Amino acid sequence: MSFDLNSNFFEIAFNVTEHTEAMLAYWDKNLICRYANKATADWFGITPDQMVNKSHLSEILGTLFDVQLPYINRVLEGKIQVFDQVIHWYSGKAKNVRVTYHPDYVEAEVKGFYAHMTDISPLNNKPVDDETGIEKLPEFLTQNDQLLENVAKTLNENLFTGFPSITALSKKHFVSESKLKRDFKQSFGRTIFSYYRYLQMEIADRYIREKRCNKNQMAVMLNFSNPSNFSACYHKYLEEKSAGLEPDQPQKQNINHYKTLIEEAPITIAMFNAEMQFIAVSKGWITEYNLQNINIIGKSIYEILPDTKKKCEKLHLHCLKGNIYQCDGLLLKKNNGTRSWLKWNIYPWFSPSGEVGGLCVHTEDISKIKAIEKENERAAKLLKRAATFSKMGTWTRDLLTHTMQWDNVIKSILELPEYFVPDIKALWMLLKQGKSQKLSKKALKDALRYGSPFDIEVDMITAKGNSRRIRIIGYPEFQNNKCKKLSGILLDITPISPFKTTGY
Repeated sequence: MSFDLNSNFFEIAFNVTEHTEAMLAYWDKNLICRYANKATADWFGITPDQMVNKSHLSEILGTLFDVQLPYINRVLEGKIQVFDQVIHWYSGKAKNVRVTYHPDYVEAEVKGFYAHMTDISPLNNKPVDDETGIEKLPEFLTQNDQLLENVAKTLNENLFTGFPSITALSKKHFVSESKLKRDFKQSFGRTIFSYYRYLQMEIADRYIREKRCNKNQMAVMLNFSNPSNFSACYHKYLEEKSAGLEPDQPQKQNINHYKTLIEEAPITIAMFNAEMQFIAVSKGWITEYNLQNINIIGKSIYEILPDTKKKCEKLHLHCLKGNIYQCDGLLLKKNNGTRSWLKWNIYPWFSPSGEVGGLCVHTEDISKIKAIEKENERAAKLLKRAATFSKMGTWTRDLLTHTMQWDNVIKSILELPEYFVPDIKALWMLLKQGKSQKLSKKALKDALRYGSPFDIEVDMITAKGNSRRIRIIGYPEFQNNKCKKLSGILLDITPISPFKTTGY
């Protein structure tokens, strides 16, 4: 156990998760619960103590488990999953819920995933399937359209890892190989593999023109068996472009598909042309920026959101040259007059000719996160001041590297300069000979040998020769039956004379 002041950040973050109405949990790759917050009691009628290290996800979800299983499998493959569903709470109330599953990577391997469920009933009343609870598709987007879009999305996800094969695609999307090949070509104007190669060449052409990579490097990145095969594909792609052989109608269909996906996306995203006029916008964007009952398609973002012209126009021009921009915090005034901290992701989309056709802009309101960060900073400052005033410092001793660390409060107590580097010899020199040294050595010996924590009071002599009564608390940390670290706190408990101050 460490008493480093930074641990208070984790305490504050923990308190936030415990007092939110959203359900938060962590499931390992075997679908065993390893963490759950208090909200699980309202959602599923089971407390964290009853879940953690005991419950399988299927036990918690019940009949919903089979419905969610495709999403669970995909998150365990390393893909973020976001979907809406109707869930009946333990109280019996039916809620529209947004579910987010985020993979947990440890050294490039998925060890589990984080689960977040939040009630979005006040935000939408979308129709749902009575049997599955999953949101129904809009009337203008047929089930077959959605299937083909999902196939195209899978191909995009595998551009750098290799073609997944027709068999794998048909199994993944629950469609026969013959139907998949026939419908895909009819919709996109190309065979599945030709479409996949075309997407790869679009990326390659962009990277080569922008001089990010040469042809040999792109061949390796795109998993070609040798550079000559890549060169042949790339040459064919350039010939198609120069001859204008790209099928116009499928390209228009693709743009319409993208627009449909954006409009139905559960995130705040908008698509613009090169003049920064709206082409498509998600319902999340409409809600986020309070644009209900306003026809914004074809209008400039600078007209709809005037504050963006001053703060974002240069960024937009930069990205319209083919650059990607990401920003973790930009304060922007919305239409309702409020100012919010926004996270921005701006990236260009390209026309069939390879020119930048416009931008896609994804924003996320992180005002609450910024508020928590600000509160954490304030809390850290208060804690640091409190530690200084209470004359309590933190220390650690690493048994693997044989190094020690004392914070500046301890150095102030022992009247040492801030640049002083402590070691075990310095500690024994500062400890008063006799009873204090013997007590300290015994406490250290028991901690290292038996893992015993200690809480002792000793006399120490400061670097300036002043006597101090010191309380030292320590906690050992063991690994493979061997102590690897000691950490704890040091407090000055020297009685203060009523006729003199301490000097610090």
